Amino acid sequence: KLVEITPPEADDYVYISDKTYTRKEILDMEATVCKALKFNLNFRTPYHYVDRFLRASYASSENSTSISSTASLHSSHGAAMGSGNVSGMNNANNALIKKLVFYLLDLAVLEYKLVSKPPSLVAASAVYLARATLGIRQPVAPTTPLSSSPLFKSDRSTALQRALKGHWSKTLEYYTGYDIWDLEEPVKLLHRLQETAEDGSSDGTDASSSIFNKHKGSKCKRVALKTVVNEAELGFL
Repeated sequence: KLVEITPPEADDYVYISDKTYTRKEILDMEATVCKALKFNLNFRTPYHYVDRFLRASYASSENSTSISSTASLHSSHGAAMGSGNVSGMNNANNALIKKLVFYLLDLAVLEYKLVSKPPSLVAASAVYLARATLGIRQPVAPTTPLSSSPLFKSDRSTALQRALKGHWSKTLEYYTGYDIWDLEEPVKLLHRLQETAEDGSSDGTDASSSIFNKHKGSKCKRVALKTVVNEAELGFL
C-alpha cells in the first residue's frame, strides 16, 4: 500500500496462501503491525536527498553557472527547485551524473556498513563518487604557483592536496553538511562495490551483477559501463 500504485487486495493474499489464512486474519494482522509501529511507516532514504545534492553539484562544476544554480537551492518550494530553468547547465552531463548516482545508491543497498549510516551521508558519498568517476571538478584557481609553494609536497599539507582534487566544494559541503573528511570511509565502501560490480558482471555470480546489468542499458545511459577510477584518484590519502 505504501509503494505500489495498485496494491494487491486482501483476497489476493488469501489466494496465494492457498487459504491458509482468512481475509479477516490478514486484516487483523495488518492492524496489529501498524499499531506496533505506531503507524510510523515512512522513513528517509538516500534518494530523498539526491535532487538537492545534485543541484549543489551542478553549481560546483566547470560546465554550470554557479550563481544561478546556487540561487535555486535557496528556494524552500519544491516546484522552484525543480524548475529546470537554470541557465548554463550542461543538461546531458547533469542527466548522466544523476543516473550514475542512482546506480551507486542501488549498489549501496548491498553493503551493510552503508545501510547503517545516515541516508544523507550515503547520498553525498554517491554524488562525490559520481563526480570522481566522470572527472567533474570544482574549478581551482590558486593565487600562488603550486610548484613554488612549500605546501605542494607529498609529505606536506594533506588538506591542500585533497582540495586540489576538486571533486568536492564549499557549495557541496554547505548544502550536504559533510566535508571531505566525513566522506572518505563511505566513498571508499561505495567504490569497492562499484569495482565488484564491474568485475562480477562477466560471470553473473556476484550479487551486484543484476544491478550492473540494469544500469548498463541505454535507458540508464549505460552508466555501469563507465570506467571505475583508481582509488588513488578519489582524492583521499
